[in-house]
Amino acid sequence: MMKQSRSPLKNIFFKTLLCLIFVYLLGHLTPFLSVSSNSIISSLSFQALAYAEEDDEEEDEDEEDEEDEEGGEESAEGEEEGEEEEDLSYLTDIGPAADHEFEEFSFMGFSNRKFTWFAAQLHILFASFILGCPMFVVIMEVMGARRTQGVRKAIILSNVFLGILIGVVIGITGEVIIGIHHGVLYGLWACAFGALIVSFLNYFHRLMGIRASAFVGALFGALISMALTPVEHYETSGVILAVVNGAVGGLLSNGIMFAKSDFKFERLAHEITKVIGICYSFTALTGGLFLFIMLVAYQDFITYLISSFPTLFMVAYPTLFILETVVMYIYVYSWDPLNKSNKKGRHIVTGVVLNVLGLSLLLALDGPTTFMQTPPKPLDQLLNISEWDRIANMAWMPLNYHRLVGNGTFGGYMVCIIGAYMYLWSEKKEEREYYDWVGYIGNLIGVAIMIPLPAMGYIFVREIYQYDATIGMYIMSDRESMFMLVQGLLVGTMFSVSNIYMWVSMKRIENAERFFPAMKFGFILIVISAAIWFTPRRFFATMLPEPGMNPDMVLPDNLAFLALMISKNTAAFFLVTVTFVNYIFYTIATKTGKVHYGKINPLGPYVLIFLGFADIWLMSWMGTIRELSRMNWHVYKVFKDVTPEKFAPSLAESGLQVTQIVWTFFILMTAIIWIGIKYPKTKKKETGPAQAAPQMAE
Repeated sequence: MMKQSRSPLKNIFFKTLLCLIFVYLLGHLTPFLSVSSNSIISSLSFQALAYAEEDDEEEDEDEEDEEDEEGGEESAEGEEEGEEEEDLSYLTDIGPAADHEFEEFSFMGFSNRKFTWFAAQLHILFASFILGCPMFVVIMEVMGARRTQGVRKAIILSNVFLGILIGVVIGITGEVIIGIHHGVLYGLWACAFGALIVSFLNYFHRLMGIRASAFVGALFGALISMALTPVEHYETSGVILAVVNGAVGGLLSNGIMFAKSDFKFERLAHEITKVIGICYSFTALTGGLFLFIMLVAYQDFITYLISSFPTLFMVAYPTLFILETVVMYIYVYSWDPLNKSNKKGRHIVTGVVLNVLGLSLLLALDGPTTFMQTPPKPLDQLLNISEWDRIANMAWMPLNYHRLVGNGTFGGYMVCIIGAYMYLWSEKKEEREYYDWVGYIGNLIGVAIMIPLPAMGYIFVREIYQYDATIGMYIMSDRESMFMLVQGLLVGTMFSVSNIYMWVSMKRIENAERFFPAMKFGFILIVISAAIWFTPRRFFATMLPEPGMNPDMVLPDNLAFLALMISKNTAAFFLVTVTFVNYIFYTIATKTGKVHYGKINPLGPYVLIFLGFADIWLMSWMGTIRELSRMNWHVYKVFKDVTPEKFAPSLAESGLQVTQIVWTFFILMTAIIWIGIKYPKTKKKETGPAQAAPQMAE
């Protein structure tokens, strides 16, 4: 029976492997797996075992008790058999893994989990880059394009896209901090429709004033959002949020539509796009590597997961992936041809479509990811719910919010790395001035998007607590508490270093000295707030000390208040608020004073590189925390992990693994930046006269 049950899985494995090799030869790999009906039936039948009735277990326990009453050797043997039966009963409750005989694999010293971990994290980092950067690359392209008729038409679409992103972020922040019911919907509809209506009127030059645009955006955005938001009665806070988002959408639309074109933005967008094009291939390759490892090391689980989401993995994901690939390469390689043929507007529209496909792909893949952590309850009805209900589980939208903002922050800080590298590699004064400006823009984007990031993390963890407080306690107070300590230390450091860069950068701006006294006081608050943020209640990684742990590693009673949530929230508030105030000072200084680009303090580029590296490390570390929070489950309380590495690794082991992954990604990105931006210029200088810069669309 055991061999018969495994044969379908082996057939599926080899069929899938052949398909994978075929797709790999085409250049990109996707999890388009042809799972036969037999595999689905077998997986579902295995899954049904996960919900065996407890009465059978009770009967087994009664039989064991009767055997324990027997004396002598028979009693001892009975106990051993009882223990063996109990273990087998335990294995029966793990669904598809019941008949799985784990075979350990090792490659270059990496075990199953470490090798899978390595490939998965590399794939996520590359994917975050190609999803985060295009969100503002399109806006950079718009800012660099001349306002021809075609460009102004495309700006209407890009403004709506930007309004959706900003509206969602402001809406989530209002929902978390103030507790506004349906704040996300108010923000999304108000900002999007405010941007749409104002952009439409701007196109016909019917609404050119900033104040009038803000008023019209606030009015129509609020009215439309109130009509589309499903609430029984309107609350004042919700209406105010809608008005604010509508006004923001109107202001941004007016500013972008009538902004004076600057070719520096066009060049920045084009250079980043070259890097994105190369990274896209690495994303596909690392994704294929991750899938291949999963098929070899965890074939039972990957079969179960695919059979749980057949439409997603067999239809939606391949379709979105192929469409995104096609649009990506059209966007990359049509840049110069469409510029020369005066069709810049079409290229901008292509960029917006690329972003929509990328975000749709992100939302789709977050479904199985969160299903593994928060499968819909009640679990005994998991077989009877639709695939959509499995996707739209409790943590799905919170993770979407968190990744949306996190990817945007990641993209901004990667631009910082690009600007810093090219600044250090450049010899000409003009090039150093330009790449100094690129670093400034990257930091501007990274800090602006990082400010609401703690709110996104808060709403995600809040949903985890509401789903099962055990997971939340495991993360915050138990085995992963020291992991969160490292996360807090890193986030506090990033906020502090971001402010240091703004301070260093402002010293090259004329008349910026007037902000320095306030910023110095802000630095003191930032250091204090960061210290409170990563101060734990105890310094051992369990709720209670275990053998070998020092019970005295606890904060004294007179300092215990530093570990309370009210202290943490207050510290986070001051950390974000001071950064936001310094950000405003920084923006005002650049608008009112002359900036001497190329004359930044030598510390500046290295600070930007550190920020980028720290953000890469933080992305990988947060992914580690989220994955390990499932404890010894592949799917929480549904599919047990029976591998030898089902335990939570130590802080040192996890830190070493994450650091190895980050350095690998960092070195690869350095090579990609060199090949994509630096090497072509060096090659031109060595082989012939420099070519003219791309011309703007007339």
